[in-house]
Amino acid sequence: MRITGIIAEYNPFHNGHLFLVQAARRAGADAVAVVIGGNWLQRGEPALFPKEVRARAALRCGVDLVLELPLPYAAAPARQFAGGGVAALASLPGLDTLAFGCESGGIPPLLRCVQALDHPALDGELRRLMGAGLPYAAARQQAVAALAGEEAAAPLSRPNDTLAVQYLQALTALPGREIRPLAVPRQGAGHNSAAPSCPAPGEGGPPTASASWIRGRLMAGDWQGAAGFLPAASLRTLEEAARAGRMADPARLELPLLAVLRRMPREEFARLPDLSEGLEHRLWGAVRQGKSLSELLALAGTKRYPTARLRRILLAAYLGIPAGADRRPLPYLRVLGMTPRGAEALAVCRRAGMALPVSHSLSRLKGLGGEAGGLAELEGRAGDLYGLLYPVPECCGGEYRLPLIKEGFL
Repeated sequence: MRITGIIAEYNPFHNGHLFLVQAARRAGADAVAVVIGGNWLQRGEPALFPKEVRARAALRCGVDLVLELPLPYAAAPARQFAGGGVAALASLPGLDTLAFGCESGGIPPLLRCVQALDHPALDGELRRLMGAGLPYAAARQQAVAALAGEEAAAPLSRPNDTLAVQYLQALTALPGREIRPLAVPRQGAGHNSAAPSCPAPGEGGPPTASASWIRGRLMAGDWQGAAGFLPAASLRTLEEAARAGRMADPARLELPLLAVLRRMPREEFARLPDLSEGLEHRLWGAVRQGKSLSELLALAGTKRYPTARLRRILLAAYLGIPAGADRRPLPYLRVLGMTPRGAEALAVCRRAGMALPVSHSLSRLKGLGGEAGGLAELEGRAGDLYGLLYPVPECCGGEYRLPLIKEGFL
């Protein structure tokens, strides 16, 4: 059985995601396994719908097996996000391909960038540019351009290409595994695009919109406006969840987040992840002055410290994610859902011998103790806090009651 993996958030599952799954099928995948971020995601924000809703939408739209990317990696910078996702998929012995969307449309330009990032003089040039006040992403792009040329640096100017480069770096670092990258040209609207893309009659392809644009429509109650950019099965799943009160309101996060930050002693800010060059002092001052989350971010943010990075740091403070957790080896795989084909794929992997414990039950994973037990406990607490974002807040323990999602079984 040929298994192809995808790393995603599906916040929510839209036409562009469906295109990638179908491209994996056309390339020969017998089964498609996806690892998704849970309830808290890479930009330091809560998902609009909980992990089980997004997993069910994916399974109804052609995915066969859905795994969860543990919280420290799901809410981490791109490098750790990509590394955690690749490590999770590489734990499936039968998986031979990683599929991803990109603006470049092919592997060669991405590989040139990956090779340039290994230039021996890169670290020195990067430090020089960051010392001049550039944020990390801009400094890295300029450093690569200076050392290897504009063509090699070009992928670092495009969001999907940048993530694809991180995937390729993670793939090359895998010990004893060869997983083939499958680059699929991104169709239609770009990442975080402020406007949808609707092909003219005869051009082919479905209408597409960025996930952020779709979320904006759904949060505004404009389901009809979002409907054309979502596969029918995904739309139906989201509508069911919303009627059941399972659609989060991100605005509900603001006051509890500010409360946690205001009660934190100053020394705790120095123990947060992803800090550099006294950022903890800027955050402390912003927390003391900011009367809202947007005001806090404005006070702490500079060109050097983009909003997404600050949001991730604040989220780590709120959820209790320890510094360095996104660099530890994965201690387990948690299965969120499957189809019959996904169950077969997982059985094939189990027979081949899996290096990590696998279960859908967080209680069982917590019972493993050690790193696995600590991570499972962190997921449980984070789930309890996510439950406060619903129209009617939920009680604690929901993560431990999540059943395995089965789609397509008789």
